[in-house]
Amino acid sequence: MAKLIILSIFSWMLLFPGNVPVGAEKYPQNYFRSPVDFPISLAGSFGELRKNHFHSGIDIRTGGSVGKAVRAAADGYVSRVFINQAGFGKALYIAHPNGYTTVYGHLLRFNGGIGTWIKKQQYDQETFVLDVQVPAGLLKVKKGDIIAYSGNSGASGGPHLHFEVRESGSQEVINPLEFGFDVPDNTPPKITAARIYPFDAMAMVNYSDKPVLFGVTGGGGSFSLKTEDTVKVSGNIIFGIETTDFSDNSGMKNGVPSVALSIDNETVYSHHLDKFAFSNTRYVNSLLDYPLLMHGNRKIQRSYIALNNKNDIYSRVKNRGIVNFNDTRAHKVVYTVTDLYNNTSRLVFWVKSHPPAGRRQENNLSRGVQMMHCLEANHFARPDIVLDIPNDALYEDLDFEYSSEAQVPGTYARLHRVQNEDTPLHTNCTLSIKPLALPKDLAARAVIVLVEPGHRFASKGGQWENGFLKTQVREFGDYSIAVDNEPPVIRPINVKPGKNVSRQGSITVKISDNLSGIKSYRGTMNGKWILMDFDAKSGLLTYLIDEHMPKGKNTFSLVLTDAVGNQCRYEAGLVR
Repeated sequence: MAKLIILSIFSWMLLFPGNVPVGAEKYPQNYFRSPVDFPISLAGSFGELRKNHFHSGIDIRTGGSVGKAVRAAADGYVSRVFINQAGFGKALYIAHPNGYTTVYGHLLRFNGGIGTWIKKQQYDQETFVLDVQVPAGLLKVKKGDIIAYSGNSGASGGPHLHFEVRESGSQEVINPLEFGFDVPDNTPPKITAARIYPFDAMAMVNYSDKPVLFGVTGGGGSFSLKTEDTVKVSGNIIFGIETTDFSDNSGMKNGVPSVALSIDNETVYSHHLDKFAFSNTRYVNSLLDYPLLMHGNRKIQRSYIALNNKNDIYSRVKNRGIVNFNDTRAHKVVYTVTDLYNNTSRLVFWVKSHPPAGRRQENNLSRGVQMMHCLEANHFARPDIVLDIPNDALYEDLDFEYSSEAQVPGTYARLHRVQNEDTPLHTNCTLSIKPLALPKDLAARAVIVLVEPGHRFASKGGQWENGFLKTQVREFGDYSIAVDNEPPVIRPINVKPGKNVSRQGSITVKISDNLSGIKSYRGTMNGKWILMDFDAKSGLLTYLIDEHMPKGKNTFSLVLTDAVGNQCRYEAGLVR
């Protein structure tokens, strides 16, 4: 009888693959309940490709509003509290006895005793920002307990709940849908584009040395290129694909976890993303066609492993995904993309190989000033700039480009064009720039800046060392030195001197800084520190009026300090 039951279940999975996650046998099923009381509709999926990171959980839609109950997915205890003006905003981590930790991000507020304990930590430390490990068992929860309310805090693009499942020991994140949450999905992924790339100087696509982007047509799991012509290729070629997935009850575009590429029925590349370590998340920049992401907001996944891409999501890859075409035959190319529920789509097209047309002279000409090797540290120096790139920063060898120009208005150094924004960096590099005619009295307020289009400045900070301003950068671009002489700005929203605030629940001000960024703020009521919630994306600081503001006359004060020490102060007598 047991064998019959197992066979029946297996047959049911084959007949209805959209209801069962492919990797469900790896993880406990139905141990976790949904963290919300309504059907899960996805605004973002696990492993979704985003600039600088793979998305580490699922984003659950909350109907465009905040304040929905967030419940503990299983018995356990709060193990960590993270509060920041960016990132996850307000987040809770709950450790469970089965060896997993669930994470709840972008929260509005915490519930009950959890909220009371967190607020005490903030007042004891006099800080809004918090990242604390909670003693095991101190804040116990039962499955289904309301632990918080959904919000829009941190770097959230709109109200939703970010939900993760991690292995408690390694802190590797796993697709939460692997654990049996009910998210109906019988919809195959959609394929929207393909791109074919000449890999070296001998290679060509349709007799061009440039990558070619092809539109795709089709649906229902079957796709083809819009062009009716067979694509002509020669030499070493790599391929790329743009694909998205949809669940049945959401029109939001989500990521596809599995991609495979075959040439003439032989697999030459595949990857599958069901879990990852945070140390690998930035390798998404090597998977993606980074220049096209930067300039066209297209998410083309290259079926290619760069020399210094150490991610472990790949399998059955031949020659790092580089395919050599050196005959005169037609070759069948098939992309197979599969979502978590085994819904599959295929893109099929043909390429015809032709002999190499000869090395193109323009590709023999180096545009750079120095060859940098991705598997070793690189040092670049000129009299007024030094750049040190560690051995894990570049994904591929780089013909490094550099030039300099006269200083732009508002700067105190030449404009240093350091490579270009089309080349991603995996880790921080050390950049040092020597100033031009910088008055000594301004040196303390000088910062290295990324000069963006329209001569807009983005501060990267800096410390003085041997006559150079030195900082860490994680992107190439145009750099110089600027000075921040202006104090931050405080703009009251719902208060003014002498106002009676007894009928309002909060005090809100908007804060901003022109260049170096706000380093700290300190709000007080009658000289004593008060908790002010900072939302960086809106610039709003909010104090929820509580017992720290007694009845009668009070003095509210706020001091802002930017990253180079400029300060401003706002003070108002208020009546409650």
